[in-house]
Amino acid sequence: MDCREFCDQHVAFVDDTLAGIELVRMQRHIAECENCARQDAKIRRSLLLFRNLPSIEPSADFTHRLEVRLRECHNEQLAHTQRNLRFGAIAATLASAIMLGYIGTTLYGHASAPRDLVMPPVVATIPEPEFTPITTSAPAIVTSVSAGLSIWPAALFAEQVPVRFAHSKLELANFTR
Repeated sequence: MDCREFCDQHVAFVDDTLAGIELVRMQRHIAECENCARQDAKIRRSLLLFRNLPSIEPSADFTHRLEVRLRECHNEQLAHTQRNLRFGAIAATLASAIMLGYIGTTLYGHASAPRDLVMPPVVATIPEPEFTPITTSAPAIVTSVSAGLSIWPAALFAEQVPVRFAHSKLELANFTR
């Protein structure tokens, strides 16, 4: 038995709930391992000390005093929550008033400002093509993959189909290896 297994089963060993063979293994490990023997002794002494402490007897009116104190704490919590709700309502009202005032001054405060927005005219032209189209008479197979497709299906597709990917700058696709 190693120290980790001893530590895992130590609670059952102290409570005397282990099977006979496991109990013997634990006792043998204590005899062989100084560290685990010291740990076992510390725990057993602590338990012995704790069990020999005198029992604590509450006073006769302990239950009554506890209930009164719990009610006081509950009432304090309710009062605190109500104060926070009132403060929140006041803050929300104030914020909405400030927001409405800002909107009112922004929209209606500038009477001299023009209502229609006038922008300069836009001239549109057809852009120059970046690549020249393929104009060869030889058959070229061009394949493409959308940007939404991950790379692995595209790589598998490229391995399975005897196709060379062609670019529009190329004039002829090479089918030989």
